[in-house]
Amino acid sequence: MPIPPALAAKLSQRGILTGKQKPEPNKKKDYKGVSTCPNKYNIYHECNHWCEINWKGVQTPDPKYIRNIQKMLVIYPLPNNWMEIFDKGVGRYYYWNMENDLVCWLPPKHPKAQIVRSSAKLREKQQKSEMGEVERRQKEGRKQCDSDRDSDDDDENRTHRRYSDRRNRDDRRSKREKEERHRNSKRPKWDDNALDPMDPAAYSDVPQGTWSDGLDSNKTRADSTASGVLYQQRPYPAPGAVLAANKEKDKDKSRK
Repeated sequence: MPIPPALAAKLSQRGILTGKQKPEPNKKKDYKGVSTCPNKYNIYHECNHWCEINWKGVQTPDPKYIRNIQKMLVIYPLPNNWMEIFDKGVGRYYYWNMENDLVCWLPPKHPKAQIVRSSAKLREKQQKSEMGEVERRQKEGRKQCDSDRDSDDDDENRTHRRYSDRRNRDDRRSKREKEERHRNSKRPKWDDNALDPMDPAAYSDVPQGTWSDGLDSNKTRADSTASGVLYQQRPYPAPGAVLAANKEKDKDKSRK
């Protein structure tokens, strides 16, 4: 619901309601400077608020100076396209050509008159050239940054590929070495015909047989029918018990 105009006016007076402020248009920069500033003819000087406050200028020219100007104009009159303008900054008259915007401090027909471009035009050209140079350097800097970034990316990609290839080669080499160590570390297959060092036949004249050979009875309740090498059978008697049993057996045979 819209606010009534009377209420909106009261609220805006109290500062409660503020209307939308229109953005100020971009003002064209004035290169002429403050009219009362005596330094505005220096193209490297840019007038500011300090110049407006401190420089009061010369409001009226000196009468003696006016008499001399009048005498000079009688001798060297102004052409049709020239105008006489009083400068409050220095308290002197200068002459301005309305067609080509040229100025001089003496009448243009005077032999010592130096007709030049105005300081405002020179200041505008100088500042625009500086701004153009700054923009050009910024563009070159951005281009250089982009090229450096691209080169850095390329270097990073090359470095990544180089290290990736090296890592892959190292992985393959380590894998081959691991496989080779694994093959070398495998235990050789046991020969079923090899003699077990724990078998009595390895250190006596007893013929090779099962672990229960030579025993009168299987007191340990081990499987005496099992065949193969000694260490594969569990449980088995100690070698001393086997020797003692064989000795008793030989004694029994000799008695008979």
